[in-house]
Amino acid sequence: MVRDVLVEGMYGRIFPKHLEIIPQLNEVYELALAFYESQLLNEDELIRNGAYFARVGERLTRHYLMCTGEPVRLPKHSSSRLRSFFANNLFKTGYATHGLFPYRGKFHPQMIKGLINIMGLKPGDTILDPMMGSGTVLIEATLMGIKSVGIDVSPFCRFMTQAKLNGLVIPQKPLYGALKNYKELFEHFVKVIGQSEQGSKQRTKGRNNWLGSVVRETTAAYEAKKSKQQHRLIGSEDAAVYDFLSLAYLDSAGYAERSNRASPIEQFRTVLERYVFVVEKIQRILDGSESELAEARALEGDARALPLEPQSIDGVLFSPPYSFAIDYLQNDSFHLNYLGEDIVKLREKMIGLRGKKLREKYDLYIADMNQVLSECARVLRAGRLCTIVVGTNDKQLSKVLDVPPEEVPGLHKILADLAVEHSFIPVRSLARRISGIANTMREEYIVILEKT
Repeated sequence: MVRDVLVEGMYGRIFPKHLEIIPQLNEVYELALAFYESQLLNEDELIRNGAYFARVGERLTRHYLMCTGEPVRLPKHSSSRLRSFFANNLFKTGYATHGLFPYRGKFHPQMIKGLINIMGLKPGDTILDPMMGSGTVLIEATLMGIKSVGIDVSPFCRFMTQAKLNGLVIPQKPLYGALKNYKELFEHFVKVIGQSEQGSKQRTKGRNNWLGSVVRETTAAYEAKKSKQQHRLIGSEDAAVYDFLSLAYLDSAGYAERSNRASPIEQFRTVLERYVFVVEKIQRILDGSESELAEARALEGDARALPLEPQSIDGVLFSPPYSFAIDYLQNDSFHLNYLGEDIVKLREKMIGLRGKKLREKYDLYIADMNQVLSECARVLRAGRLCTIVVGTNDKQLSKVLDVPPEEVPGLHKILADLAVEHSFIPVRSLARRISGIANTMREEYIVILEKT
């Protein structure tokens, strides 16, 4: 009896024998999501959209095929820490265009895929992310055949998300032209966008804000000049291709700010190679099934006043700012400057950044999130689910609420209590560890709510 149990193993007891679990499943919340998928999806759904299974009978899942092989082509000078991260998270985060641009606080795409599944969303349904950040929900939903709407107050988040969505379908030929002319293209972006200070580890505005002023003017002469430059450098005037390459340059500028292991132009070349590799790989996987990709709308807007009709959404999935633990504007100042954005004015709109003293920041955050939950309830259809993924900073909340850290209720509990006031009822809460910002917070919670 003991031998039989040990030989069969835990997975053999939990899952049917014809389901092979994905490699690198090593956290309790992942095991829970995998179990829910096995109960809620049929075999064809597991193969097409499952997040936690490698094989169903003799058939490999699409998720497994997307993730196997080299995830992202890292430059030779990449740190061992970065290489280790992608190796250890092969099935969690580096596939499709998710691995492009290292945005702080971004989701693990595999987790998002699993959550979309257990929320009961099917191809043809529409999911909303009212604080889309780097666009993980939209990209994952697009691949799953589920329509999506993403909203963010930051124009850079909208730009970044759209560029990553474009990467799923843009033509590859102009990208090869960009690689061939990477030196000229680099000089073009230096003039248009500006250049960050190498090794400064600070966000700077660059030496040149020419594009920022031109964007505000939007002159016909500039647009004509840009189109001519685009065609000469990459052989295309496709705006989607140009924006994708612009994101690659901004990505390389961020690397140059954080590291002096390579010159800025070499950083750009290696990042550009990675972007081209990612497009080649995902489009090879999607070859022949492009028509199954769903529509995604990435919008600039305010989560407190959603531009959507009542009861028009089948599911809501988002991660609000980690209270006031991360200053997203400081991280994105170089990129926002490229878009000609007034950062001071934008700060006044950002949930979690409004206010000066700690107590004022907290009160404004709670008031803002209360309005966000009200809007989510307004646009969500009855009987459907809203999932919130949120961390809690016990140290900050302890100071604000004037209670010991061990008595802090947790931001997830505070938001769940607010949601109850807007016709939501709690369904399930799962905890998961956070890596990368352990000094700020160590855990975040997946809170699943149902609209009554």
